[in-house]
Amino acid sequence: MDGWRLVKSLTILIALSIVGGVLKIYGSVVGGSKSVFVDAATSIANTIAILMILIFFREGMEPPDIDHHYGHYRLAIGGPISMLMLYSFVAGIVTVDLFDSFGKAYRVSYESPIYASIAIIPYGLAVMITKRLHPIVYSYGGFTAIELIESTISILSSLGGAAISYIIDFIGAIALTVYLFYELVKSLREIVIDVSDIAPIDVIDRIHRVAKDFGANVERIRVRRIIENIYQGDVVVRVEPSTPIEKAHSVADNIEKELKKQGIDIVIHVEPSNEPKQK
Repeated sequence: MDGWRLVKSLTILIALSIVGGVLKIYGSVVGGSKSVFVDAATSIANTIAILMILIFFREGMEPPDIDHHYGHYRLAIGGPISMLMLYSFVAGIVTVDLFDSFGKAYRVSYESPIYASIAIIPYGLAVMITKRLHPIVYSYGGFTAIELIESTISILSSLGGAAISYIIDFIGAIALTVYLFYELVKSLREIVIDVSDIAPIDVIDRIHRVAKDFGANVERIRVRRIIENIYQGDVVVRVEPSTPIEKAHSVADNIEKELKKQGIDIVIHVEPSNEPKQK
């Protein structure tokens, strides 16, 4: 998917997120449900998160310049980081509210489960769209899927709160908050991996395979993942000592071009095979 099509799709996600969020917020206000309140609070974070992802992704689409020689790809990681911050803020708010409400009876009306049910529609569409987008928004898709899970729990718990006891609704709110913290920890781990300069084994294998196809053997690889499916680095390959300089340069160029088609942007350095190996 090209960048501008992605921006268009993200804009649709924003609209769907706003619609779902407004429905949940209204349901929590008029219905008095704590579980729908937690659901609504994460919906607000959801809407702001997709806006931040859009902004940072567009920045990441900028071409290389004087102080970003490899391009601006990594700026896109600002989106998932912003999302993590927003959801952490929301987790703090709902935790304080639940702590303050502990042991205090309240009334839950049927408006809460009704509007929480309606809100499932736009979030369901958002999840479907996210599955087909760029990997940079996968983490957003995970949190949008949380909205569907939260909607189901908040519908059942607020319905129980309205029909039986507020305690059922309160337990649902606690469950949603605990699950939110779980997803925060999980997303933090994913972001740490994204910025850790990891070099997946399958990428290394591809480099070896492409080099061999053009008659060269890999001596050293230094490659790192910039964002999902985008890799950069440098590689030293060895060719037969009798290989003419022009042909050696051609081999290097061909390897670079082929790997670039696969999202691996590397610089090839060629050495004759009879030179001592680098330490």
